[in-house]
Amino acid sequence: MLMYHRVSECPAGSRHPEITVAPQRFAEQLAMLRALDCTLVPLSTYLAYRRGEGALPPRAVVVTFDDGYLDNYATAFPILREFGAGATIFLVSSLLGGTNVWDPDEPQTPLMGTCHVREMQRAGIDFQSHTATHARLTALAPACALRELAESRDALAQLLGAPVRAVAYPWGAHDETVQRLAEDAGYEAATIVRRRVNFDDTPPFALRRIGVWRSTTVARLAWDILRLRWRGA
Repeated sequence: MLMYHRVSECPAGSRHPEITVAPQRFAEQLAMLRALDCTLVPLSTYLAYRRGEGALPPRAVVVTFDDGYLDNYATAFPILREFGAGATIFLVSSLLGGTNVWDPDEPQTPLMGTCHVREMQRAGIDFQSHTATHARLTALAPACALRELAESRDALAQLLGAPVRAVAYPWGAHDETVQRLAEDAGYEAATIVRRRVNFDDTPPFALRRIGVWRSTTVARLAWDILRLRWRGA
C-alpha cells in the first residue's frame, strides 16, 4: 500500500517539499509498477478482499493520496487514467474546495471541490476519510476525536452516495484509543504510515502504507515493492 500526497512541481517556499512528487517521477513510478506486473487497485478492493467478498489480483498494490489536493485531480488523475490505475484519495470533509489550513505556515494550496470528487468517482476513483478538519486525533479528547471521525464519515457518505469504510489518521498519529474510536465511528479499517506491506493478519485499524516522497527514486520504490513483503512484521 503506497501513500502519496501531492503530484506537482514543488511550490516555492514549501516547508514540506518531500510531500510533493514531480509528475514525471509519478509517471515513471507507475510505469515501473506496470513493468513488474503489479495491478494498481483502490483501497475498496482490498477491503472487500479482507471481508471475504472477492479475490485480489496478483501483485496488487493499493495507491492512496492524503488530503485531496487539487493537483490530485489536475495532474495525478490523467496519469492514473493513462496507466489504467485505480487509486484512493482520503478527503478532509469540511475543507473541500478550501486550502490546507491545517498547516498555516505552508503555502496555502487549493483542495479539490465536490465537482472534482464526483467526476473522479464516476471514473472509478475511490474516496475515503481523512477526518473532518485534519486534526491530530491523539491530541484531542476522545469525544472530540470521535466527532472528527464520525462527522467526516457521514458527510462523505452523503456526498458520494456510498459507504465510507476507511480513514487515514492525519499525520499518521494514532494509538489504541484512536483505533477504538475509529471502529466506534463506524469504519472498518484505518491506515497508518509504516514502511511495511500488509498481510492477511495485519490489524485492520493499522494497515501499513509505504510513504512515497519527493526523494523516492524508482529504484527505491521497486525495492520496497519486491522485497518488503518478505520482511514480515
